[in-house]
Amino acid sequence: MKTTKFQILSCTLLLLLNLETVNAQSLLAPAEGLQISFATGNAQYKDYLANGLRNNGFNLSFGVHYAVKKQSLNHEIGLNIDFAPLWNRYWGGMDNHLLQTNIHYRLLANLNDKIQLGGMVNYSTLFHRNEYWDSHHQYWRTKFNLGFSACYQMPINQKWKMFIPIHLPLIGVMSRPPADRHLVLNEPDIKFSDILKQIHSDFQFVAIGYKYFEIETGIFFGVKLPSNRQITFGYKILYEQTTLSLKSQLLTNQISVQYSFKKLP
Repeated sequence: MKTTKFQILSCTLLLLLNLETVNAQSLLAPAEGLQISFATGNAQYKDYLANGLRNNGFNLSFGVHYAVKKQSLNHEIGLNIDFAPLWNRYWGGMDNHLLQTNIHYRLLANLNDKIQLGGMVNYSTLFHRNEYWDSHHQYWRTKFNLGFSACYQMPINQKWKMFIPIHLPLIGVMSRPPADRHLVLNEPDIKFSDILKQIHSDFQFVAIGYKYFEIETGIFFGVKLPSNRQITFGYKILYEQTTLSLKSQLLTNQISVQYSFKKLP
């Protein structure tokens, strides 16, 4: 079934709104100042609310971040967008895709010269669109959570450093479509405000081990450039699962690059 003009407009407006208010989670090596990041890899998604099929796709991510260091505290705020066309054993392509946006605030305290401990506040939305299986409904996950965050860093030599960050959400609230009713997108009289209200309604409490589990970690290597700026390469993995309104799972593996505009001392 072909995508209608209303569906295209709805998806575009959802993305623009998310860019302004929320943003896939970004796990980065600590740095100061303005940073941009790019990542690519594999995404695997399964939602039993839709059909329970395992979808695999090519994941692309872009992020903008800003960090400030005050004494022994490191503050970071970041905005990320992830997009992944998906395939399963029956169908796939651009008409079967994930769009995830995220904004987060991370606070890390220097325990010593190698270990940083703290937490992260995260608010994100995930949309799964499948024109082949169900062109009338939108499947989503909207969440707000608070979690533990840490990073281990070790200098390799005068130019290179290694970083191992981890993020583990502990408690939060989540919105998912009800198991017995889905949000219809192409009704003639539906308003965009109705869509926004629906995907941000009926929040339920979730916690680690209670209807929800998520962990994100990776390994990064930062090098000091001749311009005294840092570029960081790395690998990161994210796993997320919820049993709220039937089970859904998300697994991403990404290779990333992060560039900091602030000069190193």
